Amino acid sequence: MQITIPSRFQGPPTMGHGGYVAGLFANRTPGAVQITLRQPTPLDQPLELTDLGDDRWALMSGPEVIAESEPRELSLEVPPPPTLDAARAAEAGSPAFYDERGVHPTCFGCGNRREPGDGLRIFVGPTEAAGPRQLAGVWHPGPAFAEADRTVSTQIVLAALDCPGAFAFIADDTRAGLLGRIVFEQYGVVRSDADHIVTGWQEGEDGRKLFAGTALFSAEGVLLAAARATWFQMTVVG
Repeated sequence: MQITIPSRFQGPPTMGHGGYVAGLFANRTPGAVQITLRQPTPLDQPLELTDLGDDRWALMSGPEVIAESEPRELSLEVPPPPTLDAARAAEAGSPAFYDERGVHPTCFGCGNRREPGDGLRIFVGPTEAAGPRQLAGVWHPGPAFAEADRTVSTQIVLAALDCPGAFAFIADDTRAGLLGRIVFEQYGVVRSDADHIVTGWQEGEDGRKLFAGTALFSAEGVLLAAARATWFQMTVVG
């Protein structure tokens, strides 16, 4: 199956948004799925999405593997979210509004220069919630991301859980760079016409690898989706 990732769905300006690309696989896999991003995804170029059998898929650019997926159990302890009002208040401190530190203002997921309905505009920031440090924000998908029944596709739900994991580290002055792997599972229906709470938190580090958890809740605090991601810390030269 030939597909193209339009430049609208960029993360960093020259490559596909990792969560959006990973969502291609989640849309085709029942239950929990692990997606490994091997290389940056080219934009506006024909790519081949190949069914490998047994719910495994690969995204190819010629002979090069860009990304691949397989069923995998999600093992993640999800902390309870803040209230909707607290999540909205946390957005003011989001890394999405930093001048520097590796945040891309035109990113499909978190870019503050993207217009409503064009990007997801998810701006998680530090909260005052008890327990493990959490970042949170509010996401109202809107009609641009609605299916015919006013739900949001699994692909877009996964995309929403990408950047908040990086922000959990960026808010602590650790430069999360590229998404390398994400394990994702959706538990409930996400409505396009409702407010949702998005959270992100640190899960640990191993050398340059940064592990983060992210989750999506209804406005009432019902868990709808979660993910555990592996990011690669950026190396600053000079």
